[in-house]
Amino acid sequence: MTLMEYINQEERGYLLPFMGANGPIMIEKTMEEIYASPKEQLMLAKKMDEKFSSDFIYALDEGNLFCDVLGVMLKKPDYDFSMVMDHPIKTIEDLEKLEIPNPYTNKRMKTNLESFNLISENIDKPLFVSLQGPFTMAVQLAGATGLLKATIKNPNFVKKLLEFTGKVVDRYAKAIVEAGVQMISIAEPSTVMLAPKKFTEMVLDNLNKIFKDLNCWKCVHICGDTTKIYPYILETPIDAFSFDQIMDMEKIIETFPKNKIVIGNIDPIYTLGRGSAGEVKEAVCVLDKKMSNYNNFLMGFGCSCTNDTPTENLETISKWGRK
Repeated sequence: MTLMEYINQEERGYLLPFMGANGPIMIEKTMEEIYASPKEQLMLAKKMDEKFSSDFIYALDEGNLFCDVLGVMLKKPDYDFSMVMDHPIKTIEDLEKLEIPNPYTNKRMKTNLESFNLISENIDKPLFVSLQGPFTMAVQLAGATGLLKATIKNPNFVKKLLEFTGKVVDRYAKAIVEAGVQMISIAEPSTVMLAPKKFTEMVLDNLNKIFKDLNCWKCVHICGDTTKIYPYILETPIDAFSFDQIMDMEKIIETFPKNKIVIGNIDPIYTLGRGSAGEVKEAVCVLDKKMSNYNNFLMGFGCSCTNDTPTENLETISKWGRK
């Protein structure tokens, strides 16, 4: 079954949630405690589906997984995403000290594979996982300023770094599909700072290589204004593109390819995070009405919502997003 067929099985709205860090507070388990235990990850997935039912299972998001296993210094809050604290890769020599992690032997990755197996075997909904993209990982490893300077002063370093990060994502993506993941979204927020020409040079090649033989539903999410760059992404073999809340979905979908899906774009900050349940319902209903004539629309969030998003708001979008 294709993603298009899946979201058109019933005459109602379908909802893809971006609730990557909301569960730990709810069950009073830290991110690290849940990451370390496949049983805890399954328990969390079940509780989240019971509380905020959607059409996909969104496993606990581990946005900086790759940097973590590569030894980058991270700040790890108990109930929120980790943050990169250092950018250690400055030269080709630094890069050559790194090895592409083996998902089947690396402890952290292996635990995730076990978790995904458990979740996919025990919950009868498509398992959705978001992965950090190769360019964004390169920015985390080398720093945004350092990487952009290197595009002019040391392009060979940039080329090798992107080759490395592309292989890291590619290897892990294939492994998690084997473990039962049915939909992967590559998150490339850092690419929004690139001009279209640089975007095609530094991003598309890796995405094409990753998606080419990836046997699952494929999506890309980029935060911010992607007006000038998302058409290039449509040249890759993706099923869907996920848009930030600042984008005009009605304008986008009018010219979007009918065989690809538009995902988005309820505001995760001001509507879900700070609005009332009534305001959430209104936003969902307004967007649903605008998209009602299109069968290639999947309601989602403009990005992952904050970990302190009111429970009532998440329950509201779970209910009204599937009407």
